[in-house]
Amino acid sequence: MLESLKNKAIGSYLCLAAALVALGTGICFLMTQESAAPLGHTGTMPGLVLLVGAVLSIVIFLVPVRFGAFIQAAVYNVALYLVVVQLYFVFADVINHVTFAGGNPTLCVFYMVGTFVAALLCVIACFTEQTKDSEVVAPKRDFAFGIALALVAVVAITSLSFTGVTQTGEAMASSEGASIDDIYDMNIADNTFATMSIEELAAIPRSQWEAKEANGEIAYFFEGQYTEGFSTIVDPACLDMYCAMDGSMYGSFSGPVTSVGGGNVLYVYGYWYNHDEKGDRNLVVHITGTLDTAGNTRAVNVDGGEDADVFIFDTEHGDYTYEASLSFGVSGGMFTRNINIYGMPYAAASSMTIDSSNLRTFYTGDAFDADELVVRAVRANGSDESIWNGRLSYEGFDSETVGTKTVTGTFLGQSQTFEVKVEQLVTESIDGTYELVSGEAPVAMDANLLIDYSHKTVTISAADGSASISGTIVSATDDVVTATLNGSQPLEIVLSGEEGARSAVIPAHDEVVTGWTGSTTYSIGECSFGSLE
Repeated sequence: MLESLKNKAIGSYLCLAAALVALGTGICFLMTQESAAPLGHTGTMPGLVLLVGAVLSIVIFLVPVRFGAFIQAAVYNVALYLVVVQLYFVFADVINHVTFAGGNPTLCVFYMVGTFVAALLCVIACFTEQTKDSEVVAPKRDFAFGIALALVAVVAITSLSFTGVTQTGEAMASSEGASIDDIYDMNIADNTFATMSIEELAAIPRSQWEAKEANGEIAYFFEGQYTEGFSTIVDPACLDMYCAMDGSMYGSFSGPVTSVGGGNVLYVYGYWYNHDEKGDRNLVVHITGTLDTAGNTRAVNVDGGEDADVFIFDTEHGDYTYEASLSFGVSGGMFTRNINIYGMPYAAASSMTIDSSNLRTFYTGDAFDADELVVRAVRANGSDESIWNGRLSYEGFDSETVGTKTVTGTFLGQSQTFEVKVEQLVTESIDGTYELVSGEAPVAMDANLLIDYSHKTVTISAADGSASISGTIVSATDDVVTATLNGSQPLEIVLSGEEGARSAVIPAHDEVVTGWTGSTTYSIGECSFGSLE
């Protein structure tokens, strides 16, 4: 044995170091991953593979074989893959300051770094000498022994994989037990909302839906996230669903970041039950359809890939006790996105703060837009989160009159007031003619020039509604408005006349029209609006 140790070269000691790192990382992973891994992504496989690799490394160190470093590197790289796939969700939460998936990012980093170091040490060992005297190792014996060890490792990892699958299956089966719906009972046969269309549900005033939370009538609350694959882009708002004790479900779908939300809000309606037609216990949330802020309703399109019935399963992660996955239609149902939702029996937020210091000034006729609000909430599970303002409900905003309005924002039972300024909208509208791009070339047509001094925009619209362009005001005086139009360079719109008899001249310029196939530049001639006597 002593002679064998004297014969070890740097490669063998690198593999031994990898074994020690893998052993420590694997033990720590198995002891802590249940609370450190993101919600819905717990599992022992990476830790077990690390332990298999550590045992394999120690055996090969004591009984050297050819290709030993390669075998160990392969095992540790499998472990690295499993760790990354299982835990990367937690970093999306860190980036977006939310805890939808939860988890402990510090421990997740430790798991990944430890596994990476073990894999890297063995990869480096593949390119270094394992023994000082290669003749000490009997080639045929050790090659055969190496193959045997590799087969043992493969069999061990495969058996552990099936063990994990079996445990998951058992856990899934147990989730169908009574624990999932012991708190509230709702039979689908007794649910009056199950027969209502999306139009009927959306016709109920929003205030009545939101009053259910204020009155303590919510049984379950679900919140969801959408993740852009491995790019760690998470929409920090997404899907909220409130399941009321009367069997109804209402909520909102929104988000400022990814292709899911785009800064818009959809109101979601449906129903829920935990006793199906046969009387069996199954917790199901049914999405009937959505209502957009323009008042348009749309029923769920199952043929288009959307999920209407969402089957809920038990989970254990902090205060979350339920989870599910569903496909949700976006952009009017043109395509779907997969949403992971997590829920619990309803519990209000413990506190909330709203910072309105950067909120814009509004003008008469404006709809309320809270993009500049910074909202933080402390949740029932103790997490302090940044909440996108699209998830809040607001009361008190009024843009019919000027003045300072007191608005109340509410989220999960917590409310805070803030002030909003409303000033008089200042615009100027003049009719005339303009060369609007229609088809493949500019066409002179009757049009309206709307100069919005308050919002600093310029809009030119065809009288028949067939085309329009917009621009941004750079500066403005009583006689000249400098603005860009449809991608043009800044140009001066000359104004003259008195109020009620104003005129405007837009000089000749180039405009850029961008389409799917690229951009095209058009030359627009001088155009006039109003009377130019």
